[in-house]
Amino acid sequence: MKHILCFLGLMLTLNFNALATESATVDYDLQPTEEVTLEEVKAITLYRTEYVDSTCTRQEPYQDTQCGHETRYRNECHWVPGRNVCRTETDRQCRDVRRTRRECKPGRTRRECVNEPARRVCRTRNGVERCTNVPGRQRCRDVSGPQVCRNVPYTDRECSNVNRRVCDWVPARNECNSVPYQEYICRDVTRYRTVSYACKKPVQVPYQVDKKFSHTVSFEFTDKDQLGKAEINLSLNSSGNLVINYNNLRTETTYMQLMHKASEVVLDNDSEKQTRETIKINFGNLKKLLKPMQATQKSLWMNKAGDFKLKLDKTNPLKKARIQIKVRKESNNDIHFNREFKFEDFTVSDKELSIELERFGFDQLRGFLGKGVKLEVDVTVKLDMPANLIHSIPQMLEKNKRFNIKVYKNKDL
Repeated sequence: MKHILCFLGLMLTLNFNALATESATVDYDLQPTEEVTLEEVKAITLYRTEYVDSTCTRQEPYQDTQCGHETRYRNECHWVPGRNVCRTETDRQCRDVRRTRRECKPGRTRRECVNEPARRVCRTRNGVERCTNVPGRQRCRDVSGPQVCRNVPYTDRECSNVNRRVCDWVPARNECNSVPYQEYICRDVTRYRTVSYACKKPVQVPYQVDKKFSHTVSFEFTDKDQLGKAEINLSLNSSGNLVINYNNLRTETTYMQLMHKASEVVLDNDSEKQTRETIKINFGNLKKLLKPMQATQKSLWMNKAGDFKLKLDKTNPLKKARIQIKVRKESNNDIHFNREFKFEDFTVSDKELSIELERFGFDQLRGFLGKGVKLEVDVTVKLDMPANLIHSIPQMLEKNKRFNIKVYKNKDL
């Protein structure tokens, strides 16, 4: 019976050591949970407070006499006799002045006439002289009479500045001022001197102890498509803290996310520390995440008004993607339109995405004399990076294609 009990005790000891080790490896192979405990005794440095003999100082007050010149003030007065205080003031004065101005007007108009006698007028044309008798006539014109002028009186207003002296009587008074003077004064003041005395001061003395560190880690795994495979290495560092390294063994099909991590200190004293941690890890399907990158953009059609139609081999993979449309004019290299859209913003058929960009700020394009406009159109498919990634994803989460097209007004497919 004694031998049986010893054997059972040995088995329990071996089993405990198998469950609690200094390092451990968790091999994830689709199990939903896993728990592991790490234990190790480490020599750590602690500090205790000890008091040693020392010399301290304190400030001790004492009385002293301090003398010196101080500025004081006394009131001094003197009699100021009465006096006139004068000043110059300027007034604006105006008066009426009698003036005359010369006014002229034309004289009476009369008619003068002159009688012109009859005459004979001859002209030579092509070597032949031809003459014509011009009868006499009377020519008249109106002639103004001599100008009549006279002096007309009128009243004008004339103003100027006039200075005058104004004086105010200031009565006699007694005028007083505060006058500073120096006085030598002595007074008692409190001063302080430094006094030394024997005392004990606290010091921190290091000492070594063996401390047992125990960490229990519970893993919860979610793997919707059952594709994950990973290796998780756990160890304790020199300070007794837990160190975890994750190794994804199927990086071509999955990615790992640390969804939750919580730590609780169960016990912590000079000889032992116990903690408990809960870690939740998710394995995502990398092929599903990258599915939008598989959609092939085949052709693009647009018109000047911003009607946009993109043909693909299939549109369904783009449901979780963002699509950026950037339109650049070839003539001046200016960006005419640049905006990011969700899949729901488009009108979707099996192999085509269409949208009216005018509703999102696209200005209608105008070509010279109504001609077509050459454009460079970049269509970029973008994916959101999964949150809380343990390892970065090496694959590109963005795919771009450039179309060089010429657009026309209201021209349809």
